[in-house]
Amino acid sequence: MRMEKVFYEIDPFNRLIIGSLPGARKSGVKKFRQVVNGRFMTDENNALFYEVNKSSGIDIPQKIKFSGKYSLDKDHNLVFTLNKWNNQCEGNRLTLKTKLIDAKSNEIAFLINSKAGENKSLGCIIKLYGSWQADKNNRLTFGIERNRDDTDSLVLSGAWEINKNNEIVYKYGEESQIITFRGSWGISERRRINYELDKNINSGFNFRSTLGTLVSKGKEKSLAFDIGIGISKAKKLKRRIILSGRWKIAGDKELILETSDIEEGGVRLKLTKEMFDKRGMAYIESVIRDKECFIGGGMTFRW
Repeated sequence: MRMEKVFYEIDPFNRLIIGSLPGARKSGVKKFRQVVNGRFMTDENNALFYEVNKSSGIDIPQKIKFSGKYSLDKDHNLVFTLNKWNNQCEGNRLTLKTKLIDAKSNEIAFLINSKAGENKSLGCIIKLYGSWQADKNNRLTFGIERNRDDTDSLVLSGAWEINKNNEIVYKYGEESQIITFRGSWGISERRRINYELDKNINSGFNFRSTLGTLVSKGKEKSLAFDIGIGISKAKKLKRRIILSGRWKIAGDKELILETSDIEEGGVRLKLTKEMFDKRGMAYIESVIRDKECFIGGGMTFRW
C-alpha cells in the first residue's frame, strides 16, 4: 500500500503545520491542514524532531522525526530541507525563525521561540554538533556531523571582525548580536593563516591570505596578514591580522615570534631553517631590522 505523502509548514510562532500536498484536491485526496502545538528539538546525533504536546488531542505520533539537510538563510534562520524518507515530501523546506546565540569549538546554538498557549510563549535552545572551518571565500562555516559520508554546512553569510583581544567576532542583526570565537592564531603554510579553536577535532579557520608583511610602530615590529572575505560576487571585504610580540633567533635554527607570555596562551610562531636556504635566512634577518617588507618577497620558501 502506497504511503500518503505529508506536507509540513512552520507557522509564524514556530509551530508545526501538518497538511496534505499542494494540489491534493485535484488528485482526489482529501485536503487537510492542522497546526500542532509542540516544540522543535535536536539530539546528540543532530537529528531534528518535533515533540507534540500531550494535550494536542491529535492522532499523530508524540514525536515526529525528520530526515534531511541543514542550512542557514540570509537572516540566520535555521532551515531544514526534507528528503524523500518515509512519508516526507522531498524538497519540503522547514524554516525555523531562530537566533544564533552561541558558538563553541564543537557546537553552535540557536534560540527558538514558539507559542505554548493563548498567552504563553516558550523559548528553547537547539544545539548542533560538529566543527568549524573557513569556506573558499574565507567565510565562517560550521560543519554538522551526520550519520552519513557528507556533512551539512551552516555558512555565516556576513563578515567577521577582529576585536581588541585579536579574537574573531561575528556580528549580525539589528541588535548587533555578537558571537566570539576564542582561539589562537598560527601560520600553517605560505599564503595561509589559521585560527585554531580545538586541535583535537580539527576545528578552526584556515584562511587564504596575503604573504606576511612586517610593519613598524615605534620600535615594535609586527607581522601582518591581509585576508579577503567574499560576502557575495559584488561585495568583498578585507581584514588585517596583526601579530605583535618579541622576535627571537633560537641558535642558528629557528626564527621565533612570541606574541605574548606563552604561559598565558600566547602564540609562538616558528620558522625553521629547513624551510629556507642561506640566502632566505639572511633575508628574513634583514627584514626584522627594516621598516616594512614582505616576508618571502621574491623567494620560494614556505612557512
